[in-house]
Amino acid sequence: MEKLPKLRRPLSSQQKELMDKMTAEISSPNIKTVSFRAEDVLMMLPFAEESSFYALMEDDFRGMSKKERSFADMRVDAADAAEKKLALNSPIKLKDIYNILMKQSGISEEQRDRLMERECQLYLQYIIPRECGTALFSKAADGNKKIIVTSTSVYPRDTVKKALEKCGFGNCNIFILHSELNVPAAADTAFLDIVMKKAKGKPSSVLHIGSDVKTDVEAPILKGAKALLLQSAVPLMIKSGRFRGYVQAQHIYEYDSDSFFAFRCLMGLYCCYGFGWPQKKTAHSDFCSDSHMLGFLILGGMSLAKDVSLTPAQQSIVNALEACPEAAEGFEDFKDMRDAVFGDIITSHGTKGCELPLIFLESYAYQGDKDILAQYLSDTGAWAKNAKEPELAPVYAHKAKKNAVARLADKLFPPGTRVRTIADDILSKSKKI
Repeated sequence: MEKLPKLRRPLSSQQKELMDKMTAEISSPNIKTVSFRAEDVLMMLPFAEESSFYALMEDDFRGMSKKERSFADMRVDAADAAEKKLALNSPIKLKDIYNILMKQSGISEEQRDRLMERECQLYLQYIIPRECGTALFSKAADGNKKIIVTSTSVYPRDTVKKALEKCGFGNCNIFILHSELNVPAAADTAFLDIVMKKAKGKPSSVLHIGSDVKTDVEAPILKGAKALLLQSAVPLMIKSGRFRGYVQAQHIYEYDSDSFFAFRCLMGLYCCYGFGWPQKKTAHSDFCSDSHMLGFLILGGMSLAKDVSLTPAQQSIVNALEACPEAAEGFEDFKDMRDAVFGDIITSHGTKGCELPLIFLESYAYQGDKDILAQYLSDTGAWAKNAKEPELAPVYAHKAKKNAVARLADKLFPPGTRVRTIADDILSKSKKI
């Protein structure tokens, strides 16, 4: 099993209550079979957006194609094209995506196969267990329930099985890979018929746990089974506050560039750390009113930032975070997760943007977040009482498409130049997502 560091952040009372309700459902004597969705429930990639994962393959792709587009862009587009062309007739597999990418990029079949193998290797390298899913899986195993794991992954059976084994879920009784079912990919609830058949009992004795309301909750209930919703960590992180929308508004076009790689890794770790366990949004807080999460994101970000000069007010906030025991523990959690998940790769690319959490906390934080650090501030007047309202932009799973004006800006004003910064500010204000 993948060994992740023992984290110091305790569950909130709200999270404990939610977990008690979920484990009580699993422990019910009426439940004989527990079915888990593998993706987002049992396992997760430590990336807040899929393009960040594909960015790891840029070096492998470089030199293969004459196209100027990045591998991440082409990989995302190929998956979208496969969904549109094939989903109505058959399940989508990794090779379907790479066949489209091969045509779009002009690479050879041998290069296609090398890239597919490399993606599978990286998937196995970076996939980690979701702590909450591990706790629920263990509860089902301890209760001698029949355990069925279903996967919507495009990866081959052998790859997904190895991922489950790596994350500690290899001892499930039955494994169902959706892409092997002889049904269209659009028939996204067909797997439930297989689950019911494999359970070999009354539908009411089956409990399914998934991350999608329609396919994992509504569909099982309509078939007579019970269901629990364990929301994906990424949407929980996005909805938890205004910070991610602030970043999107400020850096809409360069967020997916190599210069922001370390920051995207930071956000991926923050997503796993703060939102792997279910929780509801805390009113008037961008950091769930949690000192550990403040230390994790802000001190963690500053440890990655390079060539950043702090104002006296910012230094006062950093000092307060370091003096707060819970925030300091959050920073230790960050360092442990960084080393265990990413190692040295997190700083091998650009570190631009890693100071943004501190800037946001200083300028836009709700009073509730400020109050966490009030007793540790050496200069109470250094932090304004009335914070400004940040400019926000909608956040989507896929990167924003560049229009003609944005592409022209790339050519005339390279990212990072002063003129380009001004251009980005104008574009972010005029862009309607």
